[in-house]
Amino acid sequence: MEYLEYNSKHKFMSDVLKMLHLKMDTFMYNLAHHTPYEMVLYNWIDKLYSKGTSIEDAIQLIYKARNILLLNPKNGLCSTPTS
Repeated sequence: MEYLEYNSKHKFMSDVLKMLHLKMDTFMYNLAHHTPYEMVLYNWIDKLYSKGTSIEDAIQLIYKARNILLLNPKNGLCSTPTS
């Protein structure tokens, strides 16, 4: 049972990363080195898998979350601080 669940989770993550145009080996290397973007993305993928989200819905949710996180003019990571 555990093997099938692990296999299913690995396939889910692999498919999501492919659709995000990320290479699995580069992603895993950066994740192992605790790169912030990969850590956040892995947590999102893990939570979406745990909730039983489809791959298509997961991609859409990740795109939306990335845009909010990176491009939000007030609190986003790419926002310019106001003096």
